[in-house]
Amino acid sequence: MTKLLEDRVIWVVGASGAIGAAIARRVAGEGAIVVVSARSVDKLEALKTEIVAAGGRAQALSLDIKNRKNVDEAAQAILTQYGQIDGLVNSTSISDFGPLMSLDDDVWMDVLNSKLLGYVRTMRAVLPAMSERKQGVIVNMSGRGGKQPTATHLPGGCANAAVNLLDKGVADAFLPFGIRVNTVAPGPIASDRLDQMMKSTGSMSDRSAQTFNRPGTPEDVAEATLWLLSDQSRHVTGALIPVDGGATYTV
Repeated sequence: MTKLLEDRVIWVVGASGAIGAAIARRVAGEGAIVVVSARSVDKLEALKTEIVAAGGRAQALSLDIKNRKNVDEAAQAILTQYGQIDGLVNSTSISDFGPLMSLDDDVWMDVLNSKLLGYVRTMRAVLPAMSERKQGVIVNMSGRGGKQPTATHLPGGCANAAVNLLDKGVADAFLPFGIRVNTVAPGPIASDRLDQMMKSTGSMSDRSAQTFNRPGTPEDVAEATLWLLSDQSRHVTGALIPVDGGATYTV
């Protein structure tokens, strides 16, 4: 049976995190050539080894998402080696939590530079080649905080809200070029990052902590991302898909 992403080249940025790694494993399992990127070389190499051992195809490519030259060079390296980039997944997360008055400008700028502008950089790097081929898919991770603020996660929430708007705008602009752009907004996901959030904030006092009596898993997010990357969602673009077990109770 043909796999959903057979021989497609998928670039997963932020692959050293729990969600990014789960996405990389899942798309590789569906036949994709997955290029995993992050700053942590050791984690990338371990993930690459794991994927290859399971029969997949993977390449590790170190990346500083804050450096536009580095991002452009990484995209060009992928294009030179494979001739195409069929899908881009951005899964960058920044773990800066705390009350508003305890977070200085440097924290805010770091979050925006890493997440919002990082996504802008990677999309700018792949869109010309995708436009030339008249095909391509981009899936960006935002988060529940982009629609429902948490007082101790405002920098990340603001970045997520900006990503939501960015993605819809890019989806509209590149629709004539056959490119689809969608957003996945995870809620609480079982990971080291969630543990860090719990320690920083003391507890998750809102109803999200009670969702299905458990947090989601990175694999839950990977399944939604796989669907968006595949032809099964060929008529879906500009969409924001929450993967939060119903935790978001705003419209």
